Amino acid sequence: MSTPNQLSFLPDDYLHRKAQRRSNVICAGLFIVVMTAIGTAFTYSEKSVKAVEQLHNAVEDEYADAARRIQQVQKMQEKQRQMAQKAELTASLLEKVPRTFILAELTNSLPAGVSLLDLAMEAKRAAVVVPAANTIYEKRKQEIDKEKAAAKAREAGLQPRVYDVTMKLTGIADTDVQVASYISKLNRSPLFKDVNLLISDQFKVDPKSDVSMRKFQIELTLMANADVSQLRAFTGTAAVELEGK
Repeated sequence: MSTPNQLSFLPDDYLHRKAQRRSNVICAGLFIVVMTAIGTAFTYSEKSVKAVEQLHNAVEDEYADAARRIQQVQKMQEKQRQMAQKAELTASLLEKVPRTFILAELTNSLPAGVSLLDLAMEAKRAAVVVPAANTIYEKRKQEIDKEKAAAKAREAGLQPRVYDVTMKLTGIADTDVQVASYISKLNRSPLFKDVNLLISDQFKVDPKSDVSMRKFQIELTLMANADVSQLRAFTGTAAVELEGK
């Protein structure tokens, strides 16, 4: 038996149940705290995901808007390229330097005592000179450029043509000095290049007399980028003189 000091009126399992209740309360509190933290974290995560989605949608909208603008710019550039190509094609069909200006320049450059007998003009399509490729990269680049040019030609159907215009002048002069002076003036002209003397022969005007003259032939090329505006005032005066004659 227990001693009087050890007597207790509480049930035998009271302390055990009390400790178990305390543990249950603590566990419930911890569960509530954990669930609250999980709910808070989930709510914060959900808000963050929504914010990221909104930012992503905004960025996508900006990219789409930029893509539309780029497409519009590309369309405008393509229209400008087509218009420039049409303008270049139209310009290639016209004479950049009217023949009246050429004739006026040739006539105005004649020194005293020199006369022209004949003028022959020939136009040939200019050949495109492609530099020789020294490396594999250059060869491949030339092939790609040819393919692009062929594709553009198929799209456009027509390509502007560039012509090399050459002329041969036949005339007479009293001396070779006058012929040299004429060649010098033609070389200084902004309309011509590659002025060369082909023939210079002496002949007698009358077999019975000793009077002789020089018959010459000159070959020259019209400048591909000749600017008529530089000679407008000058050739205009010469053209008026020619019309008056």
